[in-house]
Amino acid sequence: MRKALLRLLFVALASLAALETAAAASPSPDDAPNLIVSRIQLGESFTPLAGPWKFAPADSPRQNGTLLWASPAFDDSAWANMDLHGDRNASDAAYGNPGYVTGWVARGYPSLSGFAWYRLRLHVVNTPAPLWIKMPDHVDDAYQVYANGKYLGEFGDFAVNPVQCYRSRPVNFELPAPDEHGDILLAIRFYMEPVVFVRGTTSDSGGMHQTPLLGLHSELESIRSQEVTGRILSIIVPVFVSLLMIIAAAGAFWIWLLDRPSATYLWLTLGLLLLAAPTLVLCLAFFTTAITQGQNSLIAETLAAIGLVCWLLFWRQWFHLARNRLVELLIVTLAGIDISLEFLLRFAVQMQAHTVRLILEAQVACNFTLALLLFAALLQGARKDRVAKLLALPPILLLTISLLSAELIAQFNIRTSVFPFGIQISVQDVAYVLLVLVVSALVFRRFTSTQVAQRLQRQAVEQELEQARELQQHVLIPEPVTSALFAVETAYYPARQVGGDFFQVIPHRDGSLLIVVGDVSGKGMAAAMLVAVLVGSIRTRADETGDPAAILHTLNDRLLGRAGDHFATCIAAHLRPGGTMLIANAGHLPPYRNGLPLDLPGSLPLGIDQDAEYGVHALQLDPADHITFLTDGVLEARDATGQLLGFDQMAKLSSLPPEAIAQAAINHGQDDDITIVSVHLRAAAIAIESPSVYETSPR
Repeated sequence: MRKALLRLLFVALASLAALETAAAASPSPDDAPNLIVSRIQLGESFTPLAGPWKFAPADSPRQNGTLLWASPAFDDSAWANMDLHGDRNASDAAYGNPGYVTGWVARGYPSLSGFAWYRLRLHVVNTPAPLWIKMPDHVDDAYQVYANGKYLGEFGDFAVNPVQCYRSRPVNFELPAPDEHGDILLAIRFYMEPVVFVRGTTSDSGGMHQTPLLGLHSELESIRSQEVTGRILSIIVPVFVSLLMIIAAAGAFWIWLLDRPSATYLWLTLGLLLLAAPTLVLCLAFFTTAITQGQNSLIAETLAAIGLVCWLLFWRQWFHLARNRLVELLIVTLAGIDISLEFLLRFAVQMQAHTVRLILEAQVACNFTLALLLFAALLQGARKDRVAKLLALPPILLLTISLLSAELIAQFNIRTSVFPFGIQISVQDVAYVLLVLVVSALVFRRFTSTQVAQRLQRQAVEQELEQARELQQHVLIPEPVTSALFAVETAYYPARQVGGDFFQVIPHRDGSLLIVVGDVSGKGMAAAMLVAVLVGSIRTRADETGDPAAILHTLNDRLLGRAGDHFATCIAAHLRPGGTMLIANAGHLPPYRNGLPLDLPGSLPLGIDQDAEYGVHALQLDPADHITFLTDGVLEARDATGQLLGFDQMAKLSSLPPEAIAQAAINHGQDDDITIVSVHLRAAAIAIESPSVYETSPR
């Protein structure tokens, strides 16, 4: 790229030398007495057309449908002279273009916007090939090119009113052959938007800001290509910064997904995207005609205003400032006024310059007020986070300066960009990079501290759950039952650290055995707390009676009014010496007897109806009978395809030891708590005579 810049400098120096030796001002005998003719002998492949040009601050009248001022026969001797010699040491404050030429605003036309004309008569000697003209890379704003009255082309769209203008770029036009006298009359019709006149990128807007070049197509095309390359260089940094902000926005959005109840990171995501978007739109305007200069400004101003609102809301939420509806309404109102004024600028036709100036001053006031509100948020937040305020202040200050960059250039000639090696670096780019770095550092600091706090909190919860699990295991799993009458085996596997299943196996002094198995609806701590209540009630009531119905009534009373939306299914069985089993069911799965489910009458679960009745069913067991109690976690074990273990498979497994049944359910796919209690009657139990009447205790 340095070679390209050196080549441009060499070409410019050679061209200036050629101009000094080959271009002279001399009147032609056939021209008007005061007509200036530039005599061009193309010893080099191109030469600057510095003039002096003839200049008129208006639009041409029409004669027979054609523009009179484009005709070579028109006498422009009364027009003012306009010299377009560029200063090799001067450059455009906004774009960095070398060889800068001041516009007509600084050349005696301080109030001129709209149309103006340039004319230059060339006398060409020894033309080796068709000549071309390269128009400047920087112009204000649109133009049409005529040669000897012939329309050659335009940059912009003059077929609409007002004229459509695009971001300027270098364009080449082929010239017709000279007339019979060897002359070419160049006429260029310019149009400058009123908004550019008031808020231009320089304080001397209007017309051409570089010297046009006349020469052969190959060399002019090479120069044009180099200028396009320079244009690409000038936008590399803004594009890089925009991509950086988009990456940062993706990170902020990811954090917001982790913490959705808070809109802090959502505002940050939107703020970053809205600051990044105008540069991408600018690329479209720089290299295509898909978007006009006015549309580009409108989109950029709209996005900047909305983005500033997002940043204000982000910082207010970041510092946990109390919501102030008046401040929020003021922020939205100012942004709305700013956007509305920009729309007015772009869609109002033939607006006077002083009106444009008033609108622009109102926009500056809106932006400045928003900036003050932003600083106010930082100052308020400093009371809670001084480090964040000190880090955020520099990028916010630079961002405020960038919002006023056009005014600083136009009013005070203060540059807000530098161009090392042709690469543009602006205050805005620096502000955006610092903003991304500062916000990333602050977010990382808060995110990590939050994660550490949450991790400690999770560890505390996990420790409490582990303690609850150990306590529940201690409470639920009874000591091994030693009995000459019954052989008891159990298995308990909660789906989580604590479960909602419960069971108790309580032997009585008379040799009988009370078995209670149940399942509280739901999972987790709520169910586990109800389990503790129910187990305590079972143990207390079992000291008084072994009647299954009395046990269920007691548990029902305990749950009513205390369980919230929870309920519990439960089954209670009292096995007496002699093989008699009395059993009562409260909506629970019936136990399996030697592989077949018992046929028991149904009833409501516990905790639903105060007047629920639980009938007692009596069975006479045979020697070596095997009774298996279980919860629905066994039946509802679900594999990867969603298929349940089911009743048929459970019937096959029910005669196995509880551990074997539990492992089969776990291997199939545990989805709920698993509890299994199995009882084998020993032969001794049948040898004991069973009483014919079961004595029950009162409820």
